[in-house]
Amino acid sequence: MSNGPFILNLDCDHYVHNLAALREGMCFMLDRSGDRICFVQFLQRFEGIDPNDRYANHNLVFFDVSMHAMDGL
Repeated sequence: MSNGPFILNLDCDHYVHNLAALREGMCFMLDRSGDRICFVQFLQRFEGIDPNDRYANHNLVFFDVSMHAMDGL
């Protein structure tokens, strides 16, 4: 797919507000044990969803880090 060291995959309706989030994700890969990590995923957790807001423009989104892919677990 790519010869780059990192691949960033975003949904078509998402954009990054804070560029430090990209650096934070790369820090997992660049850690001493980073050779055992295959991906880093920031999960979305919505709170206060408005059912009348069709495109979810006013929802609060919090991000968690999924660590389940370490060492194949």
